[in-house]
Amino acid sequence: MELLYIANPLCSWCYGFGPSLRRLRARWPQLAITLALGSLGEARLQRPWDADERARLRAHWRRIQTLTGLPFAFGWLEREDFIPDFRPACRALLVVRACWPALVLPFFERLQERFYARGADITDPALLRAVAVGEFGTPEARFDALFADPALAQALGREFAQVARLGVRGFPTLLALAGDRLRLVTAGWLGPDELIRRVEEVATGLGVGDVLRNSAAEVETPAAVPPAEGR
Repeated sequence: MELLYIANPLCSWCYGFGPSLRRLRARWPQLAITLALGSLGEARLQRPWDADERARLRAHWRRIQTLTGLPFAFGWLEREDFIPDFRPACRALLVVRACWPALVLPFFERLQERFYARGADITDPALLRAVAVGEFGTPEARFDALFADPALAQALGREFAQVARLGVRGFPTLLALAGDRLRLVTAGWLGPDELIRRVEEVATGLGVGDVLRNSAAEVETPAAVPPAEGR
């Protein structure tokens, strides 16, 4: 069995899902998790957040902070000029995937930490380049060539379309694959304990529960947090 994690770097609930996903990876270090990128919609690319959107996001961010204890740079919600264009960060993720496939999920988490916790602008190609090259060892010339390549933007569009064809409309979404069988683990945020329980349930339903249980690592279990009330 392997997992398909569908997310977007400018999805705050994906940022909140990070600790749960890290617990999952610690429990089953050999369980393959592939990151697929989904679109937040073309409307996000046209204009800044308006006052109603900023108020709604503030409520979501506070809820995530309460559930997870993660820090948030709420200053983003004071800006009236910020256009949340998620495409540059997604292109940078495809570059890192092409260079270092094993590092794409840590790179995704680093970008989210930079934006949500530290207030860095991950719509800025210069910042994306600095993180990919300076922190993840991506060759400068390779990053520059791939990031600017129209074929990469086309590949990103195809990935968005493939995710949409799966019927995924919100993030985070986690799917389990075993052979030619596909099962939903979660469409939305789950706390660490609930996520592990759901993965075990799905694995059992796919007939690979014993294999999963036998491969589990011993990890310390922190206190559970209550589930989110909504996206």
